[in-house]
Amino acid sequence: MLGLFAGQLASRLGLPRVVAYVLVGVLFSTDFLGRFFPINSTDWVRPLTDISLNVIAFIIGGSITLPQLQRMGKSMLGIAFFESLGAMLMVFLAVLLFIPPIANIPPVSLALAFSAISSTTAPAGTIAVLHQYHGKGTFSSTLLGVVALDDAFGMIFFSIMMTFLVGGSLEQSLEMALMHILGAILLGCFAGFCLAKLLVLVGEKNLLLPLVFGFFARLFLYSAGDKLFGSIYFLEETVFLAFFTLAGTHFHFSVFTEHLDLILWYFFARILGKILGAALGGKLTKSPLLVTRWLGFALVPQAGVAIGLALTLSHQEQFSGIGLVVVNVILATTLIYELVGPLSARFALKKAGEIEIRKISR
Repeated sequence: MLGLFAGQLASRLGLPRVVAYVLVGVLFSTDFLGRFFPINSTDWVRPLTDISLNVIAFIIGGSITLPQLQRMGKSMLGIAFFESLGAMLMVFLAVLLFIPPIANIPPVSLALAFSAISSTTAPAGTIAVLHQYHGKGTFSSTLLGVVALDDAFGMIFFSIMMTFLVGGSLEQSLEMALMHILGAILLGCFAGFCLAKLLVLVGEKNLLLPLVFGFFARLFLYSAGDKLFGSIYFLEETVFLAFFTLAGTHFHFSVFTEHLDLILWYFFARILGKILGAALGGKLTKSPLLVTRWLGFALVPQAGVAIGLALTLSHQEQFSGIGLVVVNVILATTLIYELVGPLSARFALKKAGEIEIRKISR
């Protein structure tokens, strides 16, 4: 309830709600109110994290249709790929070269862990700015396509990195990653096809939600997809509310202060990687100059998926010793990104000439 009302207050102040959710969670961490109201989340934090990530990924997938993918073309795919890869590369180098070893974790493993998380972008903040300032044009259309594909690339890169982190040879790691990714795509296609066929058998709207939870679809549903996914969109904010508030309870002030250098290096390296990667992708795909020059500035926000990946990583046995470090670094940078990100997106849209000064003042 505190998270809900804090989110409403944040909206009235013109701030992202996700920041309020995280701050309420931080308020109940062990360093603050958690010492008086202890929350034992050991038994349910992982299943809730898994469920939340599944719903978030499902909604992301449901926002993409085949006609949209056809309109995106190589420009959006290329930019999304290179800006994700650029963030990973810059964060990997920054952590490897400038961060001293932590606990007994090899420097390369630590660098891989943070680079795998860095590739994702939070679409909500960017899309909210687009809607608020009525951004329209080539730049805005390209941006929408990139943020829709961004988390998909991020999750693929993360799954590949995880195979390296859990051990095994390069050949075995690549084989396992490809098997998991290909298997997930095939399973998703099969489930989507079944859902499209079963949709005609379900006439009542209140039965659409359990049907959606049982399958995955968008490609096979065409215009009917809007009706079907409408049954799950209203859950999005509830999932974010529970997810971010829970994530905030993992905050430890001592970890934050002890690893301020890691937080700063991650923060700036990721932004630089996004900007350079988007520019490279735009140049290679011969995108318009305004897209190539400014799109990276609209890809700063990072939130839900990144926190979920950090929590997932912290549950791995190899990172049990520094799980709190990983989560707290991502939590800290999320707070900064969610404050700076919308302003950066507005700056990019203004530079691209797709929002007017009078609309910014609204």
